[in-house]
Amino acid sequence: MARIAAALFLVLLLAGTAAAQGVPRGYNVYVVDGPFPTDRGAAGLLVPGAGPETSREQALASLERGEVQNSLRGPLPEGGREIELATLTGTPTPPYILVSLPKGGTQPNDRRYPILVFGPGIRDGTLVSDSTRIPGLVSIADIAPAALGDGALSSQPDSDPAATLAALDERIDDHNDSRVPAGLAAGIILVALALLWPRAGLLGFGAALVANLALGLANVSSFWPTVLVIALAAASGWLLARVMRSDLAIGLFLAGIVASYLVALGVDGSDVALSPFGPSQNSRFYGLSNFLETMLLVPALGGAVFLWRRFGWWAFSGVALLSFVCVAGNRFGADGGGAIVLALAFPLLAILLAGLRGKRLAVAIGAALAAAAGLIAIDAVTGPESHVSRALDSGPSGLAGDLRDRVALSWDRIAQQADIAVVVAICLPVLVVLVVRLLRSDAPLDRRALPLAFAAAIATSLVVNDSPNDVLTAGLVGYVVVEAVMLRDRCAALSPSPGSSPGSSSSSPAAVTPPS
Repeated sequence: MARIAAALFLVLLLAGTAAAQGVPRGYNVYVVDGPFPTDRGAAGLLVPGAGPETSREQALASLERGEVQNSLRGPLPEGGREIELATLTGTPTPPYILVSLPKGGTQPNDRRYPILVFGPGIRDGTLVSDSTRIPGLVSIADIAPAALGDGALSSQPDSDPAATLAALDERIDDHNDSRVPAGLAAGIILVALALLWPRAGLLGFGAALVANLALGLANVSSFWPTVLVIALAAASGWLLARVMRSDLAIGLFLAGIVASYLVALGVDGSDVALSPFGPSQNSRFYGLSNFLETMLLVPALGGAVFLWRRFGWWAFSGVALLSFVCVAGNRFGADGGGAIVLALAFPLLAILLAGLRGKRLAVAIGAALAAAAGLIAIDAVTGPESHVSRALDSGPSGLAGDLRDRVALSWDRIAQQADIAVVVAICLPVLVVLVVRLLRSDAPLDRRALPLAFAAAIATSLVVNDSPNDVLTAGLVGYVVVEAVMLRDRCAALSPSPGSSPGSSSSSPAAVTPPS
């Protein structure tokens, strides 16, 4: 946005900073008013806090301590200062970091501020942060570690960093403006399709996810194009249902969506992070948002069921592994809460489909949990640092503390934000009524397996994730879609008969029997 391009060269000097303390091989950090040097250094956009609100006091505390605390959990991070700020009396003393911060008291955390770094190893261009994984975007928690010389920030060449950062700033603003309307439009269309033609609702749900990824890859974030493309993609389920009639076609389509996100996250995660349903860029920056993670449960669990019906347990296991790597992998979705959700949902789904009991049930649960824990541990050791690896490094007590923080933060969102409280008050009772109705249904268990596993995944996500509004809105639409397609769609509900050809169905709703 133009204001960022202008502010990059002119920001206000904040008074009252302390004298700098010398740090060997470190950087002088200045909060400045006056023109930034424009002939050298790497520039970026600084996110001054975490959560819905920030302030000058909170930003300064985070800057000096090298850590950030969600504004819903308290005004200031705890701990002693890691750095002291330097007073700018003329030309900054190299190496240096120049930052601009919010002015005044509590305000929405929806603006980004200029930052410039000049020093050893920093080339002219735009800044790169390991904590955001989006070129040009920097968290305020990066500054103290970078000042102490630990390499928290690097740079990449850019012939016009001001233009690049202005475009990034505008894209993030557009992303935040269009996210809710696009999700609402898609949700209304998908629920309507699920009631009229269940298979169209399921395929439209997948198409909306494809459109979200396509918009991210194409760098499209403007309001009306985003809303229209997502809405049209959801509505295209009507057409897709006329084409995809077999278990094989539906299963491959759903599993292919998960694979597409895995590839996109591995090649350039910023395309997913800046997609319409990606993170809000004020506390979570890279990987999958809770909203997008919840949406991906539909193709992940649904793809496993439809391919299991066609190929058996090896196909089910393949989709489960693909989904787990996509959501939980540090190089990909990096979603610790999502890892727990999938580690519960897939074993439960398998148990319901297979009707396991007794020792076989215990062995299946143990093997699934051990496999999930092993994958998380291997990925944490071999992959880049993320909140998942940091939680694992702190041991069982750290994991328990992280879970407590997520539960507390989820409650704080409900208690302190009226709009979220309204969403929870509406969506949660509706979802509970639907699940209770399903439990009392006399439909065969194999047909109820997918919606029951999906409902369990949503319940788990409400505990381990900290965005109850995102989980419930995406989860309610997803539940309506998967319940409808499994109980009321003729193609999906009928089971393949023994020896039938791929995609064929029996003439009666007998219990599903996978291939041997």
